[in-house]
Amino acid sequence: MSESSSSAESVNPFVSGLGKGREAFHAEVTEFALRSGERTPEDFLRHFSCRAIMRSLVARPVERARIVSQSTGVHEKVAHKMSPDASGEALQIALDEAVTTSAAIVRLFQPDDKQRYLDRHALWAFDIEGQPWKTTPAVKVAHDRAKAYVAYIIERALENLLVSHEEVVEAITVTKLAQCLPKDKLGAIIQAALKTSDKFTEEDLLGAVPPQSLVEHVALDYLWERVVTPLIAEAHDYAPKPVVLNAAKLTFGSTAMPASSGGAGSNDDSDWERRSLSPPIDAANDAGNDNGPPSEATVSEDEIVSEEEILESEMEDDSSPIGSQGVRKVAAQGDKKAKGR
Repeated sequence: MSESSSSAESVNPFVSGLGKGREAFHAEVTEFALRSGERTPEDFLRHFSCRAIMRSLVARPVERARIVSQSTGVHEKVAHKMSPDASGEALQIALDEAVTTSAAIVRLFQPDDKQRYLDRHALWAFDIEGQPWKTTPAVKVAHDRAKAYVAYIIERALENLLVSHEEVVEAITVTKLAQCLPKDKLGAIIQAALKTSDKFTEEDLLGAVPPQSLVEHVALDYLWERVVTPLIAEAHDYAPKPVVLNAAKLTFGSTAMPASSGGAGSNDDSDWERRSLSPPIDAANDAGNDNGPPSEATVSEDEIVSEEEILESEMEDDSSPIGSQGVRKVAAQGDKKAKGR
């Protein structure tokens, strides 16, 4: 985080031409970060190289030519014929040879174009790299700038309809406000409530204590973790949402199985083998039979047909209509029973 001595509150505000919404908010926040000194042009080119900037403008040859021409002195007609990679290389050479500066390049890259053409997640990572919520009052200049930055983010999120007043107050909680706000601020809130003929709403509350006042009395890390990260960054996909692993039990058939250390998608061979070798539960047992699984099928010795009986039956039934076909049938039954044993 740069230690600029200029006050962030005196920054000339930039209003995006993208209309109200997610894109305008991000363009305004990035530009405020650069103008206030929260982020520097050198930081920007560390995140987005000259070649990356030119490649992002692959569909904007006129814009590329303007940036290259004004940064390097190359004629605009010549710059217009240059490929994105050649344009990026020319910019980098000009920067290395001190023909131009990081500030000049970043200034020529229009604020709305930064948001339009750069990766949204990468741009947000640049915006918050300085971790303003971690500053302490011990370093007054940095802390004052961080307070102005956090207040601006919340203010522009409200203005661009990314978050409602109700959501902000609910996230902070009225209890926290009562603990942190000084008596004069609480008095102002009560006075505003008494003067309101209609219902006193969360919008009225934040009107009496706007974001600029909140950051003076509520800890920055609290505001960041309760408002900025969940309601703005994650809700509007500036930052990816954290992946939460489900520690609940997995179910396999009708038997609950605890999740293995590899998660729901684990390929634990031993665990899989153990489950696959478990004896199946039959329909009777599944329906509530408490007598346990049926015992293995048994065949008594009286049911087994011996070879002598088969031969004797063949001699007796030789003249019967079914003949040898009946003998084969009896033999087959005898084999089947023997196997069952």
